[in-house]
Amino acid sequence: MFPSLHSLLLTRLNESHFSTRLRSSLGLQHADISSRARTQLLLVSIPMLLGVFAGGSASAQAAGGDDPFAGVEEMIVTGGGSAALLAPANTSAIAFDSAALEAHGIEDLSDISAQVPNLAIRTQDQTNASFFIRGVGLQDFGANASSSVPIFQDGIARNPSATQLVGLYDIQGLNVLKGPQGSGNFRNASAGAFLIKTRVPEPEFSGMAKVSYGRISSVDARDANRYGFETAMNAPIYGDIISMRIAARYDHENPFFENGCANRTEILDRPRRDDVGLEAARICGETFQSQQGTTRTGRSHVEPFLGRFLNEVDDWGMRGSVRIQPPDSNMDWVFRLEVSRLNRDATVGQNIGVSNNLRQIGRQDNGSYIDPDIELRRLELLAQITAENPGLRPRERRNLSYDLLGKELYKDPLDRNPYRGDFDNPGRTLLETYSASTTGTIEFDEFDLEVNLGYLDYRKSQRQDTDVSSNRRFPSQGNDQAYEIYGSLDFGGEVIGDFPIEWDFGLYSMHEKVEAFQEQTVNDAIRINKFSQEIYSFGVFAKFDYEIFEGFNLSAGARYNWERKDFQVRATRDETPNGGILIVDGDSGNQRTWDAVTGFATLRYDFTEEVGTYISYTRGFKAGHFNPSRPDAKDPTFGFADPERIDSVEWHLSLEAWANRVKADFGIFYYNYKNYQVFRLTTTGAGVFRNIESARQARNYGAELEMTVTPLEGYAPEIVEGLRLAVKIGWLETNFTEFTVLEFRQFESGQISVPINYAGNPLINSANLEITGTVTWPIATTRFGTFTPQYDFQWFDDTPFDPNNGRGELNPLGESVLPPAFIGNRAYILHNVRLSWEPPGDSGLKLAGWCRNLEDRRYKTFAVDISTFSGQTLNYVADPRLCGVEGTFSF
Repeated sequence: MFPSLHSLLLTRLNESHFSTRLRSSLGLQHADISSRARTQLLLVSIPMLLGVFAGGSASAQAAGGDDPFAGVEEMIVTGGGSAALLAPANTSAIAFDSAALEAHGIEDLSDISAQVPNLAIRTQDQTNASFFIRGVGLQDFGANASSSVPIFQDGIARNPSATQLVGLYDIQGLNVLKGPQGSGNFRNASAGAFLIKTRVPEPEFSGMAKVSYGRISSVDARDANRYGFETAMNAPIYGDIISMRIAARYDHENPFFENGCANRTEILDRPRRDDVGLEAARICGETFQSQQGTTRTGRSHVEPFLGRFLNEVDDWGMRGSVRIQPPDSNMDWVFRLEVSRLNRDATVGQNIGVSNNLRQIGRQDNGSYIDPDIELRRLELLAQITAENPGLRPRERRNLSYDLLGKELYKDPLDRNPYRGDFDNPGRTLLETYSASTTGTIEFDEFDLEVNLGYLDYRKSQRQDTDVSSNRRFPSQGNDQAYEIYGSLDFGGEVIGDFPIEWDFGLYSMHEKVEAFQEQTVNDAIRINKFSQEIYSFGVFAKFDYEIFEGFNLSAGARYNWERKDFQVRATRDETPNGGILIVDGDSGNQRTWDAVTGFATLRYDFTEEVGTYISYTRGFKAGHFNPSRPDAKDPTFGFADPERIDSVEWHLSLEAWANRVKADFGIFYYNYKNYQVFRLTTTGAGVFRNIESARQARNYGAELEMTVTPLEGYAPEIVEGLRLAVKIGWLETNFTEFTVLEFRQFESGQISVPINYAGNPLINSANLEITGTVTWPIATTRFGTFTPQYDFQWFDDTPFDPNNGRGELNPLGESVLPPAFIGNRAYILHNVRLSWEPPGDSGLKLAGWCRNLEDRRYKTFAVDISTFSGQTLNYVADPRLCGVEGTFSF
């Protein structure tokens, strides 16, 4: 069996899954991949082999030993719900079970941030996301991005960034761990981690089906429909020994974002500038361009017959699980296969022009494009100014109109029609993901063993109107693909000799390879970037928990982290569109190895059964990172970022009062970072570059409060006593204490390197204050069933998306043109309502109606300033108000 498994994996690694053209361009030979894969495959095979051999020993021991639980038919484990059992002890965490995920309308990980203070999840293209916990994370959407908030599904790390927006269907529980994880198998978890547990098969017939219908109901977006379907089936295959479960989901979203460049005629039929006047020749705001100069006498680049509406989505996934529980063996094995496919229009947004020289917002970008809605509003302001101040000179009136326009765009982000734009090349995104995993638990007399082994594979292609305008300024297309092999072993017990010490020991190993190809057209020059990266990583960890005396516990642990990255990148450009000389901008390779010892120590004291406190120190680590957009990968300034290290101190107080009607947890924390990794889009006259750079030192501190109150329990009739109030508050203070970078700025004498100091600015995606609240009041009637109204809100303070406090790039004079949080979100609040109904008895039926973003609030999922290069900011808008109904039937 095992030689076959080994051969199968090696065959898969050498198949044509990876681009032959890319392999040859990077100098990678077939034998290189095989030898590296053999080494890592041996490492990840060890946990599986040891687990199966150990299973045989466990079967023998079970047959000949005494079972301390023989004759016990049921064991009840109490705790904070199924999700709470996922979290390590003495860790700041927020847990969600399946009912909570459904009640809050959480469909994938990007939806969870609204329910967890000091958690931010940013998305730019709906396939890659960046995760921030307590202001700490990496805002990189690249194929080789390595988050400081790893995602674990069923014990398997989902390291490739394109696979991390996990579709949350058929989920048993989800935990958000806050703060660095110094022990356990949490690779690179310098900010926290997500733990996701899917439902396992049970030896009984059961199933569920859920149908949902939603409709966008907005004042400035098309009323588009959304449909969803989810189902799961559980069945025994062979008594209580073998059982299986199949789950599937499908979601479709009709397009709602209007394209002003739709339904245009063929390019050859469009007017030329030398045939008609300039204004008549313009199509949806684009500027013509010629081979002779910047003013074109040729034809438009806008593609013919584009659809009027964008943002159509087709998304489906399927998971199959088999569970084997051999009799008299104390073993439990679960085998899973999962596949998903996302096919959607590429994400589009809004273009807001910025003039660095005039320090004005709402101007034309460098391609002479301006959103018609913005220009119309400026003309209205200009007419008003002219009527009220006829004595002003034309230039003064024009400048004043831009000043007033900028204030309006700052107060109410985006323009009057945030879901309308002009796109010459909207593009499309296709993502396919495949995974296989195994989890085995084996009970011995002295300890338990858990084995995890997983394989993950994805392929993605994307074409995008990156400049979000009607001009062909810098559109992009590309593809990337990766595979990952992951394995872990975890031993745990409750005694060491005669000492009652809970202990845990384990190891993990991971191998990942990613290849990416990116082509971008910049002012008719074609720029191509290809890179390949392989990661070899392993860790060994141990931790224990000892009760020094009653109510006083000491927990401690450590982990040795080792990681190697092999990176190769090649950048080329062709300055002549019809084919000319290929210019190599850079071609280099690099290999780096990092290692570190991390750990934690926690003291916990329980004053009573209702009141307890703990204080914890943790040392965290995250490996270094290579920058694909910089072909000179050996340059420590631009080529790569140093590994990240953090020292964290945290104190918590938890209590229950008023006969458990009040439950609260309060905590404060302090972080000290060295070489904190920061993502920045840097721009020059030559283009836009993605950089990960190291802030030599960064600090943050804050406090969090979670509280639930059931004030009517025992005081009101049973029909209405279930009123539940919940509030979560997160307060955060962050700053870069040492962070200086070099950027190129254009002067008359040419480009000059200018130092920029970000010290004193807050960290990216760090809102100073966040508050979420939920009111749930189930009304249980004997005759009509149970009605459960629910209201929740989320309030977010100003949130910057860049290291300059959301003020964008500095101009050549070192000035910030934009106001604070313009590249980010100003403070906003969201309101959501839901009403569910369950009929009396055990019918298995549940109906619900809901509205999300009830006030139809406008806010951004991501924004970036690239005005130095193209005179514009890119803004991506969150969904408008969405209302719908859903029905669930389970048996």
